[in-house]
Amino acid sequence: MASSPSRRVSLMYGAAVVMSTAVGVGMMSLPIVSIGMWFSLSLVVLAATAFYVLASGSLLLEVNMKYPIGTGIHSMVRDLVGSKHALICDCMMIFNGFILLYAYITVGTEAVQFYIGKFTDYELNRYFAGLLFAGVFGAIFYTIPITISRFLSVFVLLMSLSFVSIVYELSFSVEVNNIIEPAIEHDYSFGLLPFLFVSLPFFMAAMGYQQVIPMLRQLYDDKPRRVIRCIALGLGLVSFIYLVWLLVIMGNQSRDAMISSVSAGKDNIENVVETISQSDDIKSLMFFFVQMAVLTSFIGVAKGLLDYLTDVLSSHYKLSTRYAKVSVLLLPLILSLAFPYGFLVAIGFAGLAGAMWAGVYPALIAMKSRKNTPEKEEIKNGYVTLGGGLTPWLVLAYSFLLILVMLLGLFDLLPKF
Repeated sequence: MASSPSRRVSLMYGAAVVMSTAVGVGMMSLPIVSIGMWFSLSLVVLAATAFYVLASGSLLLEVNMKYPIGTGIHSMVRDLVGSKHALICDCMMIFNGFILLYAYITVGTEAVQFYIGKFTDYELNRYFAGLLFAGVFGAIFYTIPITISRFLSVFVLLMSLSFVSIVYELSFSVEVNNIIEPAIEHDYSFGLLPFLFVSLPFFMAAMGYQQVIPMLRQLYDDKPRRVIRCIALGLGLVSFIYLVWLLVIMGNQSRDAMISSVSAGKDNIENVVETISQSDDIKSLMFFFVQMAVLTSFIGVAKGLLDYLTDVLSSHYKLSTRYAKVSVLLLPLILSLAFPYGFLVAIGFAGLAGAMWAGVYPALIAMKSRKNTPEKEEIKNGYVTLGGGLTPWLVLAYSFLLILVMLLGLFDLLPKF
């Protein structure tokens, strides 16, 4: 008898999907937003965020297992908490997805222009470069889940190899004093605690993956425990990558030096890496790594948004799936070509939207679903998140903390280093 798909598909395929969706802008943003609290507290936030996104994803999976395979977040929210909540969740999820794709297509377009110019000495028009990037790599997320996961595994491998090379070169100049002295000077990190809150939304955005849960359930043939294992493995690898990255960046220069650099307007990771290494090879690897991170996130986010739009348009509006397939690429592509950096205005609100659809609503629908299903029947027939009734409340509390921090940031009420 042929083995089932869940037995044939390695956990690494699902972990690659989680990694590719999560690892992206975090590599560029986390070293910058962590300057205030520095390394020790960064580890605390990293661990707390990993548990938070694992718990919220597990709650989504728990509810999803009570519906037919392929059911999206929209249908679950609409069924359990009503159409008004579904509309709010839809707006948050779609806004979040389109803004990220808008940003990824803009960066990907520049990469296509750069590499074509480098290898052919031909200056490709930005519009053709954008169409080429979206057409070639956009075709990947229209395929079946196992094909997507295999492509992502290759891209993740390339990203990992470049990451290892960068870390290897930079690790020789790491100074332990750069890592531990700021904590000692500020009452063993207690004096840096106010800066911790500033970083929370950025760490959450850097580890988001929840939109691919319906795809992972399909990939592992409706086996929730394999799904949650691949998620845990993926988040573990993501956390390790971020930990090593922060260690290497912060170990190569002092906190005061990084603060001075950012205050002088050099507030991107490329400038930070440039100040700690004058090697052209490192700079080239850095550029390649950033592009691989953007590409993998582009595919993961696009696939999650495609599944979501398909669920909304087909289940609620009874429209053909072709509308979802066209809009998921066409709208961000048009925005990127017409207003290349317009996403910078709106991307600050993407974290707020993410905390709503990926944190608040998983907790709410899990509580409602459990209320509708007798506990014995739920344990017997489905998958139940560890932590029992406490987990949804913890996820809900952390989500509201994220929202509060982002609102304080909008009114410039958060501490600055």
